[in-house]
Amino acid sequence: MVKAEMKTFWQWLFGFLFGLTIAVALGKQQERVWDLSEPAAIVNESIITKGELIDRLMADFGEETLKQLITLKLLEQEAQKEGITLTEEEIKQRFEELKAKREELSKQLGRGRLSDLTLRDEAKRLILLEKLVGKRADFTEKELRDFYRRHFIRYNRPERVQIREIIVTTFEEAKEIYQRLAKTAPAKLASEFERLSKERSVIPGAMGEFTYMELPEDMRRPLQKAQPNEILPPMPVRIAGQTTYRIVWVLDKKPGEQNPFEKVRDRVRQDYLVERMVILAPELIERLWKQAKIKYTVPFENGTVK
Repeated sequence: MVKAEMKTFWQWLFGFLFGLTIAVALGKQQERVWDLSEPAAIVNESIITKGELIDRLMADFGEETLKQLITLKLLEQEAQKEGITLTEEEIKQRFEELKAKREELSKQLGRGRLSDLTLRDEAKRLILLEKLVGKRADFTEKELRDFYRRHFIRYNRPERVQIREIIVTTFEEAKEIYQRLAKTAPAKLASEFERLSKERSVIPGAMGEFTYMELPEDMRRPLQKAQPNEILPPMPVRIAGQTTYRIVWVLDKKPGEQNPFEKVRDRVRQDYLVERMVILAPELIERLWKQAKIKYTVPFENGTVK
């Protein structure tokens, strides 16, 4: 999925979450039947009343919150019409995903910590939105195949090799290090390789997991032939006119995965749906708003309750 589009979609979701944060808070207070003349806080014996708190919240967030609540209600009504239901397992899984992003969500909103109640409610709303959009989405075979081709590497992974390297500038030094490693007992090989890497390598601790095409051309064929847990003799590697000599320890190899479009079609459709949600979700919400009969009984003007 395209990262920029995902970021846009999450920003849209953040706004969704924020509306509920205030709505839930106000709903809880209404259940207690507040006396608005009572203190909400006492600051050095000076009172801020609950009424003042409500007025500020309504002025700052009231209109946007009301619109978010209307949107949520419309989604719930539409889901009911479509016979869409949720399982507790689905809600719990999405809740855990949002919970893991709690700090990120709160920072994006620039507000206080989001409660578990709000996150759980949003998990339910988000799943409903995805199911509603997914039920309506009618992608052509060409669209799906084009998406598959654009993201080929996501569904077809080449073999990868995990390596550690000691990189030096002369063949003589590389040969001496390799011979020392060849005489090292297997139980001590990891610690000895680490020590020599720190002391002798021009890039101490060089290691990583790569496809063969990600590695310098001089290294590809020897590594393709190598076996896991094999330390290769010094190999010259030329990059940008500079030659270095490398002792490479092949730690492991991960086999590739080849998946033709027909095998992963359902997965491709789901991934494409997620990418398209940034456009399709707002379109659905806009349509529901246009079709609905909505009557405001709390008007707003310039962010202030009338």
